[in-house]
Amino acid sequence: MLKHRAHRVANIGVTRRDVLRLGAVAAAVGPFFLRHAGAAETFNWQRFAGQSIFVQFIKIPWCLTIEKLLPDFEKLSGIKVEFVELPEIQARQKLMVEFTAGSGGIDAFFTALHVEKRRFWKSGWYADVSKFLKDPTMTAPDYDWDDIFAGTRRAITQEDGSVVALPLDATPHMFYYRKDIFEPKGLKPPNTLAEMEELARALHNPPSMYGFVARGLKNANALAWNWVLFSMGGNFLTKDRKASLDTPEAIKAMDYHTGMLRRFAPPGVVNFNWYECSSAFMQGQVAMYLDSPNGVIQFEDKEKSKIAGKVGYAVLPSGPGGHFSISGTDAIAISAQSKKQGPAYLFAQWATSKPIAIKAHLAGTGGARVSVWNHPTAKAERKLPAAWADAFAESLKIARPQLPEIVGVTEYRDIIGLAIQKAIEGAKSSEVLAQAQKEFQELLDKTEK
Repeated sequence: MLKHRAHRVANIGVTRRDVLRLGAVAAAVGPFFLRHAGAAETFNWQRFAGQSIFVQFIKIPWCLTIEKLLPDFEKLSGIKVEFVELPEIQARQKLMVEFTAGSGGIDAFFTALHVEKRRFWKSGWYADVSKFLKDPTMTAPDYDWDDIFAGTRRAITQEDGSVVALPLDATPHMFYYRKDIFEPKGLKPPNTLAEMEELARALHNPPSMYGFVARGLKNANALAWNWVLFSMGGNFLTKDRKASLDTPEAIKAMDYHTGMLRRFAPPGVVNFNWYECSSAFMQGQVAMYLDSPNGVIQFEDKEKSKIAGKVGYAVLPSGPGGHFSISGTDAIAISAQSKKQGPAYLFAQWATSKPIAIKAHLAGTGGARVSVWNHPTAKAERKLPAAWADAFAESLKIARPQLPEIVGVTEYRDIIGLAIQKAIEGAKSSEVLAQAQKEFQELLDKTEK
């Protein structure tokens, strides 16, 4: 639904320096981001006062938080904000229709870089915001680019050096479990995939309790499987960027992951996206759950969750191929077709600034800024327990990109997602992966030129 107030004025990971100096400034990315003396006098939030912009959001906690804070931005800048809030897949489809048509109706938009980065950039749909970051009249001196995690800065930067968006978060997948079930039995979070399987088997007691859940819906299910693939020693691409979905490691990953979902997840898991998974977990139906941190704030909401105060947070277990998490980067981008790129950039800058990052963090978003994690307000007022923050930070240290950085990310997710669904339903892993390998290589041949 369109909302308008006419009268109301993010290889993902942290560097060693990020870890050792949380709350401090990391090494500069490049000299063009350095500020000149007198910058404080040249920047003016009101330079576009009286103008309006249109922003597209999706239905996640960060966007909901920003929507509530829009009157603050409108008062600060004098820029009025119209916006639409859509489910993620619908929002992505709308962007592609709008940009293909060249309508210019969207000025700024939420972008999931792990899905859209390469396709949107090659299509010319992202404005390069480095021109604004270089300009002291457009970027406030306290924006502090170097406060953003180094891995997140890499995620928003293209191979030609252009910066396609301003990051709002990183989303490392973590392990969630029922403390009230684990602790009385003397159980601890699993250290390995084998231990996680044994725990799922021991705790599985349907229909009152299911041992494990992760996304099973086609396309959405690619993420968790990719993590198991890494953990088994595989990858979705070879070093020369060829498809790598039919290797022995991939077959082991498919056997393990789909076996867990087939044996220990609630019925109908092939139709579960993150919302259905988190709902089953919050309703007390599942003992263990792995996913991104989106929506986790609801776990501790006593009005929505039957397990508030009973959730444990941990890093994902390791596998024979190593210890990994996976992560994506979300950001606010400026449309290259927008005729109001300046006002749109001021909005994106405000929405990803330190003060807003703290407010978003308190609403359950991890945050792309180093300083947020040890900020006194964030530490004192965050609604999620310290174990969540610790697991989040540790997960960032071992995170890999959760999807291949290719033009056809959505098509890849569909290809491997269908294979996962078929394997959950009983098809042989080697057979579904042989088909997926063929289709994925054909996709690469067609789009990666």
